[in-house]
Amino acid sequence: PADEVQQRSPNESIPAPPSYTEQFSSFVGDEYSRGLLVCTIITVVFSSNSPALHTAFASVGTPPPALLVNALISCIALTGIALGGPLLDAVMPAPSSLERNQDSDKEEDPNAPVKAGLELGLWKGLGTTANVFGLSMTTANHAAFLIQLTTLLVPVIQSFMGYKMSKKIWLSVGLALSGVFLFTQEATAAGAASNQALGDALCLVAAVFYAGYDIRCFEWGKQVPARELITNKIATQAFLSLLLLVGAGWDQAHEFYNSFSSAFATTFANDPSSLFLLVACILWSGLTVNSLAPFLQVSAQQAIGPTKAQTIYASQPMWAALLSFFFLGETVGLQGLVGGGAFVSALFLAATSDKDPATIIEEED
Repeated sequence: PADEVQQRSPNESIPAPPSYTEQFSSFVGDEYSRGLLVCTIITVVFSSNSPALHTAFASVGTPPPALLVNALISCIALTGIALGGPLLDAVMPAPSSLERNQDSDKEEDPNAPVKAGLELGLWKGLGTTANVFGLSMTTANHAAFLIQLTTLLVPVIQSFMGYKMSKKIWLSVGLALSGVFLFTQEATAAGAASNQALGDALCLVAAVFYAGYDIRCFEWGKQVPARELITNKIATQAFLSLLLLVGAGWDQAHEFYNSFSSAFATTFANDPSSLFLLVACILWSGLTVNSLAPFLQVSAQQAIGPTKAQTIYASQPMWAALLSFFFLGETVGLQGLVGGGAFVSALFLAATSDKDPATIIEEED
């Protein structure tokens, strides 16, 4: 009956709905939601690498040697993680998968951090070297699309590891290969490097190394804390890049230094913006793309799994194309649009496919 319904006292306040700040705090407090958010942020950061490095090569009259840029980026990244690592550790909580592994009865390998650093540093070092060389020869748009082949390579590699992949994944691989073929066969734009085909091929090689890195980073992230893992990885990467510079690029680096020194007093005095762009792009790639983002990537991938992370990374070509258009003025022709569309469609198929068995196993554990 209506007269039995309890009436709210006039002095009784109505509970206020949660504020946007409280809703956001609740969202980021959940490990899975936080992983989605962090993966989205670092996707934009990763996508900025192609335009940034392409700008570094194009900002000065005499482009810096690729091996010199590679070594500078790795050393800057190592400095960044060494100085900022403690702060990042305090801000980012350890993933639950690492805590479960530490609480389990499994015997820990005391050499795991060193082994992880050596392996991941090799994967990422070779990938970054191929990527830097590729970016010195091709456009930022081409590099961004081709590097993102990683999204399709990860499930393919997992299939060779014994995991069963759906037909949707294999269809997306075939569509992606067709799209990549059309995209890379597009006529070279005016001002682009004459050896663009080689640059495209090197970006494809980099995608293979990056796929291996992503898979192994997920596995090692369950055993080694993020700061220790990324510090050892970047140290290996820096050592490898310096070794390549001294062994294969020293003469080119010396010639660039002489050319740079003679032009500094004239060219850069009249146009300091070109020097600023060169330094800013290398610092951005070293500190943000190769130091901060990989650190955040470890915990984020542990939270949502490598396959789901790759579906978010699949938007990198779109972000890179937008950045390249606004900052570099790069455009894509009709054949490139058709190939890029096929490639994006393949990424969508991969993104909407079933979860890979490795991720399901992790959730069940």
